[in-house]
Amino acid sequence: MKQNSIFRDELPGEKKSIINLLMTGYIVVISCLGYAAFFLYIQLGQIERIVGTMDTQNLAPDQMELLKSRVLRSAVQLKNEMIGMAIVGSLVSVIGGFYTVSMIIKPLKKLVLFAEGRGTTELPEIKSNTEIKQLATAITELTESLNQTASIEKEQPQPTQKSL
Repeated sequence: MKQNSIFRDELPGEKKSIINLLMTGYIVVISCLGYAAFFLYIQLGQIERIVGTMDTQNLAPDQMELLKSRVLRSAVQLKNEMIGMAIVGSLVSVIGGFYTVSMIIKPLKKLVLFAEGRGTTELPEIKSNTEIKQLATAITELTESLNQTASIEKEQPQPTQKSL
């Protein structure tokens, strides 16, 4: 019989896991890196094609300036895209860091305090069914059983040892 109302029952088909959340984050990061690699490949191929057509003997100065301006424009666009992707990556990292602190680190610190106090401090409210909720449930059951055995031992008189 569960008497802790702070834990909600797992819903049918609900499979939330911290590992699944982290793996989803890794998949997003790998996808972004794949996009960046593809973008770099396309841009550098364009620059390579432009530079390959530069033949100083057969080009007029105005044609050379046109090719130079195209290479510079591609390089500036490439630089701006990389700065944009770095900013987006930094924002995702900061959001992921705050999410990790709020989902994992803070509840674990409260669980440590709860376990050290042997169930006398307030247990953190965990709404989703993750590994941390399972750990909190196990620690709660363990502290309750320890408190029950301690109260039973206090009620029973201790036998005294007789000298031999």
